[in-house]
Amino acid sequence: MTPRRSHGLTLIEIVVALAVLAVLGAIALPGFGARMDRERLHGAAQALAADLNEARFEAARQGRALHLVAVDGPAWCWAVATTRDCPCGSGQGCQLRSARGHDHPGVALRTPGHVELGADGRADTPAAAFELESARGLRLRVSLGAMGRAQVCTLGGPAADAALRHPRCAAGS
Repeated sequence: MTPRRSHGLTLIEIVVALAVLAVLGAIALPGFGARMDRERLHGAAQALAADLNEARFEAARQGRALHLVAVDGPAWCWAVATTRDCPCGSGQGCQLRSARGHDHPGVALRTPGHVELGADGRADTPAAAFELESARGLRLRVSLGAMGRAQVCTLGGPAADAALRHPRCAAGS
């Protein structure tokens, strides 16, 4: 009589495979968290830069001034609005676009401010800048050039040069 071969895995083989997967997951998890942190910060900075550039375009297209108002703190937000005193994040009719802190979890807006983009698309404060910080301390700056174009640069933080895809901010900016 020939012994029958089993067509399956033993309990020991399954436990060993799960243990190997658990070790690999524990090794990969910190790197994954850091990557998510960077991507959230990058996404928030790109959204702010896009809103600034869109406001610049819309101001020139409509032939009237538009405003970007940014409020820091735990419930931070920014809004592109038709008036300077339009409350940020309120969903008022004076807002064209807005973003709130809960839209970008793990990211904080560190610099409040106001920028008026004139009917020619130029900023009233060409050196205006808004800083964003991730939960792990990476920082990006979204700044306006003289013509009102938004640019993103890296301010620093742990391993910022390798972690972020933006150039370092100039020393005086």
